[in-house]
Amino acid sequence: MGLGIPVTMPEFRPKHRATISLIVINSIIYLATSYNNFFLSVSDYWVTIGGFSPSLLTHTDQWYRFLTSMFLHADIFHIFFNMYFLFFAGRAVEDALGSIRFTLLYLISGLAASIFHSAYSFIGGLTSYAIPAIGASGAISGVLGAYLLFYPGTSLVVCIPVFLFPLCFPMRASLYILFWFAMQVIYGFARIAGGVAVFAHAGGFLAGMALLPILANRRRIGLLRVITHATSIPFLRLPSSYYRGLSSTTKAVMSFLTIALILGGAYTVIAAPSVGRVKVATIQYTLDGTPYVDYVAFRPPDFESYRTTMALQETRVLLNRLAAANLLYDLKKASKTIEIRDQEVRTEHEISVGGRTVRVSVDNKIEYFRGSYGKDGILTQANGTLVTRVIYITQRNYYLSDPVRYEFLVNSMDVNVGLISRYTGLLSLLIAAIAQVTFLTRDWEFSIVAEE
Repeated sequence: MGLGIPVTMPEFRPKHRATISLIVINSIIYLATSYNNFFLSVSDYWVTIGGFSPSLLTHTDQWYRFLTSMFLHADIFHIFFNMYFLFFAGRAVEDALGSIRFTLLYLISGLAASIFHSAYSFIGGLTSYAIPAIGASGAISGVLGAYLLFYPGTSLVVCIPVFLFPLCFPMRASLYILFWFAMQVIYGFARIAGGVAVFAHAGGFLAGMALLPILANRRRIGLLRVITHATSIPFLRLPSSYYRGLSSTTKAVMSFLTIALILGGAYTVIAAPSVGRVKVATIQYTLDGTPYVDYVAFRPPDFESYRTTMALQETRVLLNRLAAANLLYDLKKASKTIEIRDQEVRTEHEISVGGRTVRVSVDNKIEYFRGSYGKDGILTQANGTLVTRVIYITQRNYYLSDPVRYEFLVNSMDVNVGLISRYTGLLSLLIAAIAQVTFLTRDWEFSIVAEE
């Protein structure tokens, strides 16, 4: 989750059924979905069928992914750190809410995280609508949002590795969480988060605060206030003015970051219609037996724009060969299904070598290809086997590799990105606005250990 690792947080009672149950469920699911990869990383199969992809929002039969994506994790480090933060922050928040309300906050925050991820996918480019997101980070971010309002004045011991040695120091919880939230927003708008869905984290965080007026258990909060301050305050009933909640500085910084997200949501709602429809494709393939999964997106009629959205060079080679053989896009194949067996095909490719453009011929063999095309002539579904050579470019020359073998499966669909962005942007704007009002005007209602 970033910004070092907290190693201490307050704990008020020994039983935290919801927190422990969620950790156990997430861990069991990770073991079940990663055993094929020796428990080091999740299988691509589970990401494909369970990950949340904004491009699938227009298909109601795919909405189950809101839930399944929350319980899938990319690798052993992903699951470890997520469960670590859930264990430390979740217990204290469950104390304040109770097990059932805590579980509701966790799940709804995870849902809100997916909504924010969809609303802000335009910042990451068209491919962001196709790449599936997984992990409990959005739900856990909601727990952190609730923690900030419940316990802003608590102190944490945070450890940061420095030359392999831990540097540990105390830090106020509000400062730690505020820095973390700022990182999510700044990294998101600056587009420097890589493959991390930072807007999902920010959305889950704000949802955790926005939900408190509905989910907060005032009786439990009152009891925890008495228990927390019993050793230092001799009377049982404390005036509400004692619990002033967040400091003015924290509110100011939080307001600035949240307003940025509100404005981002408003921009998405206004600009969404101009985005229109795009094509998104999932490509599953093996290259000489090594499995890959990649995602591309482009906006017709600029079919060649897919080249700028691919993360993997291996995918680029495959699609370039299929495109050059007129198998990715061909108006003559519109609304048709074709099948090819054992066909030799020579493709032509332009490359840049030493500042000059060179045309290179590559001999390919299509061992098998079966593909269906839409009315626009774009490939919608295909599977096949292709033997080709890779063009490697040096500073002044190029050379062709030995033959490599692709076995591939391609699925593409037409997605109304404008519609998705408009409605998720509106929802994200509403969540952020409710969170803003909550931490500005009602923080004192929820604080158990006030910041000031």
